[in-house]
Amino acid sequence: MANIARAGLLALLAAAALTQTTIAQGPPRGNPQDAFVSSDTDRSPYNKRDFNGLWARNPQAYGLPRCPECADPGPWPPASYGFLGTPPPRTPEGERRFQMNKPGRGFELGSEDANRRPDLDIGFRRAVLPAFGNDPEARCEPLGLARLITFSGGGATMEMMHSPANDRILQRFEWTWDNREIWLDGRKIPNVDDYLPRYNGYSTARWEGDTLVVTSTGFDDRQWLDQYGYPVSEKAVLEERWERPSPNRLRVQLTLTDPPTYAQPWKSSLKVWTLIPKDKMAVGGWSGILEDRCVPSDESKFNEFRDHAAGKK
Repeated sequence: MANIARAGLLALLAAAALTQTTIAQGPPRGNPQDAFVSSDTDRSPYNKRDFNGLWARNPQAYGLPRCPECADPGPWPPASYGFLGTPPPRTPEGERRFQMNKPGRGFELGSEDANRRPDLDIGFRRAVLPAFGNDPEARCEPLGLARLITFSGGGATMEMMHSPANDRILQRFEWTWDNREIWLDGRKIPNVDDYLPRYNGYSTARWEGDTLVVTSTGFDDRQWLDQYGYPVSEKAVLEERWERPSPNRLRVQLTLTDPPTYAQPWKSSLKVWTLIPKDKMAVGGWSGILEDRCVPSDESKFNEFRDHAAGKK
């Protein structure tokens, strides 16, 4: 009985967390170009190449003013996170793998909302009940690099740590307690056929002015690009262009080039974060990101309730 009660509590907490994230993020904005206009009023001098700190796309959760440009712009489904942008045509192999993935987020397949938006790619309009989906996140499998970046928005914080002595930037993600390293020591991107694929790939970077250009390759193809189930192949190359346009804003645009899966490169919508001061992240005097792991035993118990509620035997 104790385990059942605990699982029920987990289900309630998960629903509450989703509701809070949705409310805190607010409605999506309509014009993607709005993300290039910073609402930051801080005019103090700062280093445009310094990305160190705790960053969130939902500053209201930490008692800070709302950041309008931090919300993903429309016209995608509300309360969503994703690569977004305009999906390019899929190759036959890309379409085959796309159809194998059954997401639980987006407009529900065949719903009034989905039918009202024929202008959107079907990837945003094909959600099924999570009990009948196959999202790797629901099994606590690694999210993969692009999904980690796009997820770190409404409810999850991201930390950047630049270590000049080690010629690299470390990036830590609150949700799933994952991390990746970005090498700045001049090394070349590896030949993907010579290395084992990794969920977060292999990342090298260079500076173009004050823009950090990161190139990543060598991805494990079991990951989804985002919550909508778009696939990624082992041959994919992900480019990130990171900028700090004002003292308290960080932004990135991603471009995926994956010829086995997509007929053209795919440019994401712009992602923007707010710098969170340490004192705003503190609980009982201890500051830092939370250990927000996906624990398989907890998730499987939650899924039992989820599947039962959906009528799944």
